[in-house]
Amino acid sequence: MGDRTDKGKWKISLISAMVFIAGCSGGSSGEDSAPISSPTPGGTPTPTPTPPQTSTSVTMLNSREEAARFLATMSYGASIEEIDAAVGRDAADLLAAEFSKSPTLILPTVQAFIEAEGTDRSRGAAAAFHNSVVTGDDQLRQRMVFALSQIFVVSSNVSNSSTGMAYYVDRLSENAFGTYRELIEDITYTPNMGEFLTYLRNLPGDPETGRVPDENYAREILQLFSIGLFELNNDGTPVLGGDGEPIELYTNEDISGLARVFTGFGGVTNLFDIDRAQPMNIFDRNHSQLEKSFLGLTIPEGTNGDESVSLALDHISNHDNVGPFIARQLIQRFTESNPPPEYVGRVATAFNTGIYVADNGRQFGSSQRGNFEATLAAILLEPDLFNGNARSNDERGKVREPLLHLIHWARAFDVEVDALRPGEAGFPGRSFITQSDNGRFSQAFFRSPSVFNFYRPGYVAPGTLSGENNLTVPELQIYNEGSFIPAMNYMTSYVTQSLFNRDYQNYLADYSDEIELADQPEALVDRLDLLLTAGRLPDDVKAEIAEIISLVEISDATDAETENEARLTRVEAAILAIIARPEFVVWN
Repeated sequence: MGDRTDKGKWKISLISAMVFIAGCSGGSSGEDSAPISSPTPGGTPTPTPTPPQTSTSVTMLNSREEAARFLATMSYGASIEEIDAAVGRDAADLLAAEFSKSPTLILPTVQAFIEAEGTDRSRGAAAAFHNSVVTGDDQLRQRMVFALSQIFVVSSNVSNSSTGMAYYVDRLSENAFGTYRELIEDITYTPNMGEFLTYLRNLPGDPETGRVPDENYAREILQLFSIGLFELNNDGTPVLGGDGEPIELYTNEDISGLARVFTGFGGVTNLFDIDRAQPMNIFDRNHSQLEKSFLGLTIPEGTNGDESVSLALDHISNHDNVGPFIARQLIQRFTESNPPPEYVGRVATAFNTGIYVADNGRQFGSSQRGNFEATLAAILLEPDLFNGNARSNDERGKVREPLLHLIHWARAFDVEVDALRPGEAGFPGRSFITQSDNGRFSQAFFRSPSVFNFYRPGYVAPGTLSGENNLTVPELQIYNEGSFIPAMNYMTSYVTQSLFNRDYQNYLADYSDEIELADQPEALVDRLDLLLTAGRLPDDVKAEIAEIISLVEISDATDAETENEARLTRVEAAILAIIARPEFVVWN
């Protein structure tokens, strides 16, 4: 291809200019950007004929833009073919189809990798999950796995076992559309959770030595996994006491009583023979036989370990706070960073009743409390997301976390991914799973810096317009001026694959359809606008991008190879300009 170094220099200069122009013409996604808003939708990409519709359901997807918007909300993103297939269908029917799909489990993949490579590192689970989220068919389930992994946090920063992490992720996957009660029990028995929150081999108290049970899991299961710190109304707002202050739910005595429940956890035959691909056992000889009292429940002395856990989890799961506490966080991970109380209340009601009826009459859920199918349907089929009410309100919308940017791009361009393929030093290749990746991108699958996730659900960013309006935008805790440029640079290394040796690339995009449109800049930008922002780019921005990429001359090419290089440069530069736009970062 000639001197790639020289070509790379002018290409990088053009791409840098494109990103700069994108930021100047529409603001950045950093802390100085508008609260949570998207510019008014602009021009429409070349339309595909829509079949005539007779349904009056508000969740009908009557255009490519509506289909693209919904698919990016319920999945990691979609190709043109998937978008076109959704046009003319009801979002509720698409959702029902997703609920019927079998889970893509990663433990078999990780075990095969370990057998072939002879290594068991936690990054192998992240790499296997990368493969499945880019290429897997069960997109809603895998979005739910990512969401649940940010509530019920286990981090591979603690465990170095990819087997254990894969087993934990598969428990999230298999319970993603089940009930909260089933999920909380399954994850309680996973070895990686036991290790991460230090109740693996947790021993009962000993008055003679002064030993007391480890309280870590007891504290976090209440504060982070179920009810929070303060009493909540069903809409997620705090219940206030007579002094006007929020009402605390429990004391240290409650934590101490609950900690006795989580004693005696170990391996297959004793406390130490841990099989990371199986649930832990409770050994009653190592389980506290004392009375266990917390949150108004008393488990009698002498109750065995498994029964104590079952009684405790029943009691926690039935607490009034669980519905609004979990509902609000799931909304934040899918649709809105700062959901209004009415929305939280509707989703919490679906959680509590286990039923949600869509606008077209389709029913979701099992009538069991805490059913995630009903909960997700209430989140994703919220009428305000379809009737324009949410989009017309500057305080509504979702700032998408960095990992969603990467996977959206990958799915939009049918990326071939092999994140488990060894890269430098024999480790799995470039797939946002190494420590440097986590630092530059501020996020990596299953590598939260602590049990508090990458960001707090109640985070209000100081010094921002959203902060001035007291809006919670959790994602701004990691995605701001300081992290935006490194993240964009990292995305650039994936988008502009022609600059790098493809033999070492683990993500290979298919830009063939876009290259065919490269000599029609307006049509190219229309297509990319649909794929990446659901047709929400303003007309003037699209025109500016088209004008700039036209500076890359195609007609002056001296041979087919040079012409193809110029076409590819136009495509890559246009993609980078769009993914730097607020319409790509903020979704509504």
